[in-house]
Amino acid sequence: MPETIIAGVPVHFPFEPYEVQRAYMEKVIICLRDGTNGVLESPTGTGKTLSLLCSSLAWLQSRKEEMKNQIQRVTPSPHDLKDNPLLAEHLEMIARSKGKGGNWGLPKIIYASRTHSQLTQAMQELKRTSYSYMRAVVLGSRDQLCIHPEVMRELGNANKTQMCKLRVQTRTCSFHHRVESRKDDPEFRGPTVMDIEDLVKVGQKLKMCPYFAAKELVDDADIVFMPYNYLLDPTARKANKIELNNAICILDEAHNIEKICEESASVQIKSSDVAMAIEDTTHVMKAMSGGDMLDSAGDEPKDFTIDDLALLKEMLLELEKAFDDILVENKQEGATFPASYIFDLLGKANISYGSSKAIVALLDKLIQFMAVESQNSMARKGGSYQKLSDLFTVVFINKEDSLQKVYRSFKVHVQIEEVKQHNSRGANQSGWLSKGNASSSSKAGKIINYWCFNPGFGMEQLLNTNVRSVILTSGTLAPLKPLIAELAIPVAQRLENPHIVSSSQVYVKIIGSGPDREQLISNYQNRDNPKYISSLGSTILNVSRLVPDGLLVFFPSYPMLNQCVNSWQASGLWSDISRHKPIYVEPRSKDDFTNTMEQFYQSIKDSKGACFMAVCRGKVSEGLDFADRNGRAVIITGLPFPPLKDPKVILKKKYLEDNRTKENELLSGQAWYSLDATRAVNQAIGRVIRHRNDYGAILLCDVRFQQSSQIQQLSKWIRDILGNQPKNTAFGPVVKELRDFFRNADKTMPKPKERCIETLVQDSCEIVEEPVRSKLFADPKEVLAAKNKFQNAHTQAIKIEKTNSIVSWSPNDYAAAAGRSNSGKLPSAMDFMSRLDSDVSAIDFNSSSSSSSGGLVKIHKRERSPTSSQMSSSSSSAFQNDLSKKKKYKLIDNTSSLVSSQLSASTTSKINAFSFGHKAQLTTCDEDNKKAPEDRMELLKVLRGLLPPSDFSAFTAGLVAYKRDDNIEALLNILFRLLAKPSSMYLLRGMKRFLKTEHRSKFDERLAFHS
Repeated sequence: MPETIIAGVPVHFPFEPYEVQRAYMEKVIICLRDGTNGVLESPTGTGKTLSLLCSSLAWLQSRKEEMKNQIQRVTPSPHDLKDNPLLAEHLEMIARSKGKGGNWGLPKIIYASRTHSQLTQAMQELKRTSYSYMRAVVLGSRDQLCIHPEVMRELGNANKTQMCKLRVQTRTCSFHHRVESRKDDPEFRGPTVMDIEDLVKVGQKLKMCPYFAAKELVDDADIVFMPYNYLLDPTARKANKIELNNAICILDEAHNIEKICEESASVQIKSSDVAMAIEDTTHVMKAMSGGDMLDSAGDEPKDFTIDDLALLKEMLLELEKAFDDILVENKQEGATFPASYIFDLLGKANISYGSSKAIVALLDKLIQFMAVESQNSMARKGGSYQKLSDLFTVVFINKEDSLQKVYRSFKVHVQIEEVKQHNSRGANQSGWLSKGNASSSSKAGKIINYWCFNPGFGMEQLLNTNVRSVILTSGTLAPLKPLIAELAIPVAQRLENPHIVSSSQVYVKIIGSGPDREQLISNYQNRDNPKYISSLGSTILNVSRLVPDGLLVFFPSYPMLNQCVNSWQASGLWSDISRHKPIYVEPRSKDDFTNTMEQFYQSIKDSKGACFMAVCRGKVSEGLDFADRNGRAVIITGLPFPPLKDPKVILKKKYLEDNRTKENELLSGQAWYSLDATRAVNQAIGRVIRHRNDYGAILLCDVRFQQSSQIQQLSKWIRDILGNQPKNTAFGPVVKELRDFFRNADKTMPKPKERCIETLVQDSCEIVEEPVRSKLFADPKEVLAAKNKFQNAHTQAIKIEKTNSIVSWSPNDYAAAAGRSNSGKLPSAMDFMSRLDSDVSAIDFNSSSSSSSGGLVKIHKRERSPTSSQMSSSSSSAFQNDLSKKKKYKLIDNTSSLVSSQLSASTTSKINAFSFGHKAQLTTCDEDNKKAPEDRMELLKVLRGLLPPSDFSAFTAGLVAYKRDDNIEALLNILFRLLAKPSSMYLLRGMKRFLKTEHRSKFDERLAFHS
């Protein structure tokens, strides 16, 4: 690879670096050389990750050579060592490091990002560089790395963590046993960079725990990849034994770093959590007294006494009383108290700085004890204790002498806890007994939030570990000054890079009015204005005619998205847009998300184009890549301000107003509120231009973007392209300019390489969020039901496969048990729950299709909103006529719309039915070529590798129930729910041969209806 000298360091880069890459790498190297901090912005598509890795590892390699030369020049005599004890100590340390294969006291690079998917992508980049020989390791959670089938059956990362700790402590995990004997195996310590998938594969082959084995590589590593919380959360940092002294901490994708720092220092506890902890303690006390403890657990020695439990219960009862006594006058808005209130509240239960460590230690012992018991009786798992432990750890983490800073930076906000319904036996919905005390149960439960509003707390704790350098980087950090002010860290190097693409590759326009000259402004007062909603829909309609392939439309919020969807469907605009591009909406369920992405990419591949409607701050806007044909234009329909009346927003604004000075340069509350919205916009914009030869359009469809204050908050490269263009742009000229832009780009830009749909879907759906802190435990009743179902199904599956023990399992068996595919990859839709808070439930709302317009070809057999063909033709015609009167320009050919509106509803339905059926048949033709394995065992293996563990257990449980109950309808419901997807239809069809003869006709009827 070409060698380039940057800041005095030879850097091997895959090609001659562009100027923006050279500037970026120079800043990185200067930070590492001088031991200073940097805040560096470089737009997505400028090779930021590649530049980060090459520059930092080049500096580290240069530093290694420098230290080796110094050591070789120093040959001290015994007399020198006697006179210079520091030199003797240094040489002894080097000798010890050599013996361990260590780095001789060199700095270690820690590369942190928000998700495991982003870390995997960074490691893939490293594999393609000339620095792939350097030692690298990734630290992941047990959820990603554990291969023990019993542990992986647990629901939730917290449960898996406790079960893993239990097996390690009781020495009942054979995979953990083998780490010590096999950690030096050449396959494990080979020359290649190993990501999560590689670690799992090697672990399966060597029957060695990948989770603990990865930790063995940290000491010798040059670069360690890990999620943010391993760095920023002191509890996670301690649990994973992360040593940061003299380390270089690179935080990539740091555009949300303020919120992450605030959340890592915040915590929540509920009255019901305390009540559950009281029940747990009572349960353990009875068990220790010989009441209902299983013999196997009762005979084991315990490192706590019944007196300890009595004191704990007394403390919890006092805490419960303190919660009950909190006065919340406004039940809707809650009540806010100063930070000192949390110490007073806990003090009523004798919980203080002095006692908190002992209490947390006892709680941790109880969590382990209950994990042991749950193996035998399926009883409580200690989730309530974990929540209390988190509370005390966070509240008392800062030193007592720094309370004045705590008082300035934290607030306590108390809300009323929603009352759960109780069944006839007195248990609430979670399956736990309600409080026996009538007086306490009559009082409303409380939710106590201890919120941090100063992100500097998290960064301060990081800097206090004596790190060498901290580099914050992302494609969207601007403006840098308020970010640096909030984090309160000394920053020596700053950078706002321009984009790597030329201005001719990006068309940026602020559109203040629609085709009918109605002002486009998505503020609160205007969101219910039917004229505005209609004008916005007309704008999208006309843009959809001009933009080739993929069009992304981002809304400020889910309620606004839902309102537009409902209105456009009722008016017929939805149908009109669908004629040009089938429309997909960001769904709420993770399974639907995978299907939606697959269908969206398929529409692009089939050259029909597609429109994806999503929400700023949603999954689509934050992390997905719509390169080349998948995203040729992005429309931003408004500014996504945080909810104005949200207590956390109100308190954040007040914190800034109370603490800002000329010296600290903090933003005003209103400036922060505005900037938060613009940063979300910058993130959404970044989905489109993804590499050097990409091109696309960015349309900001809200008149407020014309304000100079809003323009200044956009990323620098967007501001540069906007330049001094007129602020009030009429819609007509935009149409002409947009058409010319895409015609010119199509002629001059190189044709992109096609990526297979499977890869695109996998990249889109592999984002696995690592929680800032242990997430709340799963509902015990749900855990019990799911675990029983899993165990029954698993037992039956084992009988079918005649498997006697896990020792004889193959790597595929481990992969399936851990919820991974046969290739070792993570589940494709893991942790992709959308934060939809309203009524969007369908994936595809297309209402009609015509042979000339390339509409959507698939029908989803779920509830659908009314189609335009089901609307009254008169209302549709009236809308079209009204719209045409307002148009100054004849922008579209409305012939097809007018003809459609004049047809009878039944005629239109017949045409649509024919069109849909015909195209659906075309869509599934590729899948028809696949055939399911005829052998039952082979089919089970394929299904186990394809389905997530919960789905596979539901599948096997359904088969067992069918054999027992002969209920074909119940089985068909399961089969079609799990397998009626384009990628698995061939497996669904293959299930027919295993049905009883008298039921196969029903299967055929269901299949025909679905197709």
